[in-house]
Amino acid sequence: MIDISHFHLKTIKLTNTFGQFEMSPLFGGFGHTLGNSLRRVLLITVPGAAITRIKVAGASHLFTTLPGVKEDLVEISLNLKKVKFTYNQEDPTNLVLEKKGKGVVTAADIVDSATCKVANPNQVIATLTDDKAELIIELQVERGVGYTMAKEQKTDVVGEIILDATFTPVLKANYTVEPARLGKKSNYDKLTMDIWTDGSVSPEAALKLAAKDLINSLGQIFDTQEFSDEVITIASNPGSLLADISVEEIELPLRVTNALKKAGFGNIDTLTKAGRLEVSKSKNVGEKSLKVIDDWLKEKGYSWSK
Repeated sequence: MIDISHFHLKTIKLTNTFGQFEMSPLFGGFGHTLGNSLRRVLLITVPGAAITRIKVAGASHLFTTLPGVKEDLVEISLNLKKVKFTYNQEDPTNLVLEKKGKGVVTAADIVDSATCKVANPNQVIATLTDDKAELIIELQVERGVGYTMAKEQKTDVVGEIILDATFTPVLKANYTVEPARLGKKSNYDKLTMDIWTDGSVSPEAALKLAAKDLINSLGQIFDTQEFSDEVITIASNPGSLLADISVEEIELPLRVTNALKKAGFGNIDTLTKAGRLEVSKSKNVGEKSLKVIDDWLKEKGYSWSK
């Protein structure tokens, strides 16, 4: 419960990708209640935009090798999955990347539209090693929530490649709770939220969207109505979200990712259920890689099952 007459939301620090916000006074115990709830909602339901389908000139499938391009198409697709967009329309939109000549291809080479703009233009996509080399990619960008897997999608378009897509723009969210005083009473909480985003959504907007989603969800308890049609459909079933997240989403070296998949740990669900000890037995998976997995799971609010 919040003392509305004295409550304030104060912005301590704000950039395009980081925000620190202070909320007080809250009745004792509500700092952790709201902080944990907002953190989980920030990491799950805030909408974003991602590339869902690509069509590469000269490539008929994902395992094609392109002349004059250092990276194979698998690595290029992994890099494209890291490109983030500012896009607020419901319908998918199409963009084009076209680069000729020797040099590094980045997200800045994607031609923006009036409604869809690249949020991280410095993201490296590929390297052209020949003056005559050429890379042309048609991209489909969609807005959504959560995560979608390529294997759940179908296409009848020849040469079209479907990508796993992570829509969530919030990279990390933490909170701290400290005692706060109101008048002569000191049994209040001060909640401080730290929010990191990919730049496609501001931390302040993400916090407000998360608060709105939390209010809408709690509202169903005392006013049992259907969710508003305006709420964006979650891209994957929240109950099966963990099972739908590929191990490729963890920032691991490609050889480690391939080793995990070869060992049968293709998604986070199978990974966590196997347990840290079992995963450590996989080839090329050392303590350094396990620490990266530990940090990723903690950051996303997950943990090893055993």
